[in-house]
Amino acid sequence: MLAKNAKPFRYGIRFKFAVLIGALVVILMIVDALWNVNLQQQQSQNEALEKAEVLADEMRAVWDFVDINQDIINRNDDGTFRTKHLVCVVAAKSVSTLFTTQTDYVIHFVKENPRQLASAPDEFEKEAFEAFAADPELEAYYGVGTDENGQRVFRYTEPLYVTETCLECHGEPVGELDQYGYEKEGMQVGDIGGAMSIIEPMDIYAAGMQTSVIQQVFMVLLVLVIACIGIYVAVSKLVLRPIEALGNAAKQIGKGAFDYELNLQNTGRPDEITEFANDFDKMARRLERLYTSMETEVKNQTDELSALNDLLIYQKSELKKTLDKLSEETAYKNEFFAIMSHELRTPLTSILAFARILRTVDSLDDKTCNAVEEIEANATLLLNMVNNILTISKAEAHKNELITEPVDFVDLIGFIKNSLEPVAKNKDIALTARADSDIPLSMADWEKLRRILENLVDNAIKYTHAGGTVDVRAVFAPPEAHGKDAGDSTGDGSSPDLGSIVISVADDGIGIAEEDREGIFERYRQAGQSPNRRYRGTGLGLAVVKELTELHGGTVSVSSARKAGSTFTVRIPYAPVDTEEYDEDTAR
Repeated sequence: MLAKNAKPFRYGIRFKFAVLIGALVVILMIVDALWNVNLQQQQSQNEALEKAEVLADEMRAVWDFVDINQDIINRNDDGTFRTKHLVCVVAAKSVSTLFTTQTDYVIHFVKENPRQLASAPDEFEKEAFEAFAADPELEAYYGVGTDENGQRVFRYTEPLYVTETCLECHGEPVGELDQYGYEKEGMQVGDIGGAMSIIEPMDIYAAGMQTSVIQQVFMVLLVLVIACIGIYVAVSKLVLRPIEALGNAAKQIGKGAFDYELNLQNTGRPDEITEFANDFDKMARRLERLYTSMETEVKNQTDELSALNDLLIYQKSELKKTLDKLSEETAYKNEFFAIMSHELRTPLTSILAFARILRTVDSLDDKTCNAVEEIEANATLLLNMVNNILTISKAEAHKNELITEPVDFVDLIGFIKNSLEPVAKNKDIALTARADSDIPLSMADWEKLRRILENLVDNAIKYTHAGGTVDVRAVFAPPEAHGKDAGDSTGDGSSPDLGSIVISVADDGIGIAEEDREGIFERYRQAGQSPNRRYRGTGLGLAVVKELTELHGGTVSVSSARKAGSTFTVRIPYAPVDTEEYDEDTAR
């Protein structure tokens, strides 16, 4: 068990520094050792190469000496040939054999097609012959390998070229026996006649390399250990102790005791730790003042909050009164609009009826007919405005409802044409209206559809100059193909797509600028409106169109460009008529 007063081990900054420094030391030692080993290996290989070149030069000197003195060695005084079997290759092999028996080095001479088995090349020497054949300028072929005992050795091979004296035994004609009874090979001066191979043991370098690496690693380790100790002592004294003092002071402050002491060694030169300690002390003193006056501050804040809460309650009460008054005024306004619209519609309807009756009287002169047409046109416009105000009032009161009945769009388009033709004629505008004969009867609110078309056609006439045209067209759009039969449910709980009746109102009037198209369906908004606008209206027509179209579950859109006319398109979903229900009603 741990001692009662023993502190639990924790992974503090000292431990982390020790682990970090230890890891750095190990990594640096490994890198240094690998680097030193690599350098030592390169150095030992260079030394072995230098020794091999020296030995090769000495053996070549022996070879050249015997070659130069062939006439003296193998001929009599009268010049006749009498071999003493002391040719250059024999002398070189003899010297190399003596040298090999007395040292750890191996020197021998090989040939690609040897006359004797002892002169046959091994694998390394075969590679050397291939390298000499591939690169005639290559002076030597060397490298580090292992011998048959598995010991590391340095291999060095140097080519031997055919000279004039060599032709006596190895020249032409091919196949002729030389003085030693061997067949001549037909070689030429400058051909590679063989190679001198030297094998050096690498053990003599390994011991020195190991000693050097150990010494360097020891020195690096010693320097790193001393540096780490210095860093550890410096960090503990200059960083960790001040931090521990600040930590103890923070604990005392957390308990409410502000009589702490910071025992920091001041060297007279402020550093980052000293500045941090001064800032900490200032913060602690400020916190002490706040802590001692906290109750007063809390009381003051509570009083202020209570006052604000009372003010909020008062303002909430006043806001409720204002909202109630506003709701009451809005209700009065809507009721006023509804009453006025209803009361105005009755006389306007009478005016329109009498104007249409007068227009059919043949005995009226032209001036009177024009006056009657003017009365009918303006009464129609005024009635449309009153109807728009009534529709918007109902919309604000959420009282707009659909009264559906079978609607014949051919009759509806014809009614709109007859109703607004006097208005168009009054402005010298050609009004055309046509509905395709294949449009089926659809359940809809006839009166609201009439209102939609009257507003769109009235707008088109209003913004079209004299001599222009307004065209009304109604077609039936079959259901879109979505990979399933028409009339199938959409699968998301919505109504099935049975098609729609598309009504478009096109004119060649002033058009709508792009910046004005976004808000034209808002209430009390007109395209290009200004204090001195040319065109009369309340700005409710298109808002009514949008309200009544969406009430049918349809959409309205516009396509227009400045001075290029406008086309408003209304899509009303097709709702088939229940023929059995209406047959029963007719029978009753």
